[in-house]
Amino acid sequence: MSLDFENSIDAISDLNLWFKLRNNESLTLADVPEIIRLRWNYFRDSWEFVKGTYTSAIQAYNDPDKFKNQIDTFSEFIVTQRVSSILKNPFDDNEVLLKFYTIFDNTITNNITLTREETTIISEKTNRVASFTRGNFLKIRLTLTEERDSLSDKTNTSDPDYNRIFDRSPQVGRVRIRNKDLNKMLQLQEAIRSVDFILANSFSLSTVSIDPFAIARQNANNKDIDIGTYSSGVLIKLNYGEDLQALAQRTFGNPDKWIDIAIANGLKAPYIDELGERINLISNASGNQINIAKLDIDSKLNIDKLSVGQLVLLQSNTQTFPEQRSILNIKQIPISGEILIELSGDPNLSNYTLLDSAYIRIYKQGTINSSFYILIPSDEKLDDTSVSEIPWFLKASDTTERRQKVDMLLGNNGDLVFDSTGDIQLSYGLDNAIQAIKLKMSIELGELRRHSDYGLIALVGSTNHNINDLKNTLTKSITSSIEADQRFAGIDRLDIVYSNTLSGLNATSFSITLVVRLAGSSQLVPISFSVNV
Repeated sequence: MSLDFENSIDAISDLNLWFKLRNNESLTLADVPEIIRLRWNYFRDSWEFVKGTYTSAIQAYNDPDKFKNQIDTFSEFIVTQRVSSILKNPFDDNEVLLKFYTIFDNTITNNITLTREETTIISEKTNRVASFTRGNFLKIRLTLTEERDSLSDKTNTSDPDYNRIFDRSPQVGRVRIRNKDLNKMLQLQEAIRSVDFILANSFSLSTVSIDPFAIARQNANNKDIDIGTYSSGVLIKLNYGEDLQALAQRTFGNPDKWIDIAIANGLKAPYIDELGERINLISNASGNQINIAKLDIDSKLNIDKLSVGQLVLLQSNTQTFPEQRSILNIKQIPISGEILIELSGDPNLSNYTLLDSAYIRIYKQGTINSSFYILIPSDEKLDDTSVSEIPWFLKASDTTERRQKVDMLLGNNGDLVFDSTGDIQLSYGLDNAIQAIKLKMSIELGELRRHSDYGLIALVGSTNHNINDLKNTLTKSITSSIEADQRFAGIDRLDIVYSNTLSGLNATSFSITLVVRLAGSSQLVPISFSVNV
């Protein structure tokens, strides 16, 4: 968390607290800033006695230098305020949290004697945050995004394509960008990513069910990961500068458990790679494709550092904020050895140019760092209570839409449909009802070996001496196929018209108009098709 957020400090505080509650971690004063103003007397009277506790924790903190500096300035602050003639609580100033965040972030609430008022405040806040719904996280995301964009406008670093896509009119830049501003935008973006992670992995936020191993496989860039006997786990962020032994001590209480963490995440030596490696592009990016050289500056093969599914960060002199993508495909040109990399996401990479010194940053495969989540394994069974939950994208839909279930989306040719990131697109609501009927009517009965009772009876090869018998057979097959599906209330209309375009008694086909009524509603779905004889 940054120390100078203006609008999003409460949002980030709530987000941090939510993660801690989910992981049963100890709370600190920084997680509940509402009670900091009530702790002035405690620090005023006890600082010299407890200062040593904070000093001993400096090296274990994710930013030791900042922590040490704030301990020194906090000591001066306490002394100055003790002799101040102003009759005002110094902790009433909102800037106190921002100036001395590391102090409050290392003050565990269970280690101090709380008043009844403080206990009540903590209880009310934890109960509120623990019951967050999707709407709460969307609100947090909006707050974080607005502050990130506002800072980008103020420093004149907003992206024209971003503004165009989201129909934004950026404010005129007023100040030159500083490292402090870049760091703040990066931390805001990391918080946004955390919210996106929650939203993407939660069917119902009251009963969150996350498959942590899927995240571990992706983050470790190791498709051969062997989870072993672990059944579940929790996802946390590695602190910057923290090694696996320290992480194991923090999470298991035993530094020797670092090997369990390494196995569960598919990590290999050196296990942690915070710096990564910068690889310059050798031509302007285009669409979803970037090009890099065969060899790095040490004459090592770049292709040995890459794998499909690997996460990379894109950046340039003008695109200073890192953009994360994953590798979809890797191709090497035979003669030149030039490497063509296809990345996930929208085909809009043309703003990464040689003129702007565009490059990618990759991390050693089989490693982790503080930018990603790491899995802490557990023998407890993974909660599967959300299996029957309604997906979040149908929460706002009416009952009829929800009843149509969710399937994989098929194209007109029957193939799976993928989005721009390579993920399978879903079919749901009315579209899924239409897709389900089309499948029932286009698949011949017996065509699916494992579902021999699925589909429409085949008439090809049947004699056409008695057209009415064929129509009755076809009617029964259509009716039974629709009635067997609980998503449909039945057939509202079924017209079967015999079409004989050839001479004699040879029937060409039956033209069929089918109108199906959806279960629990008056919604009708019309379908027209033909069946050859």
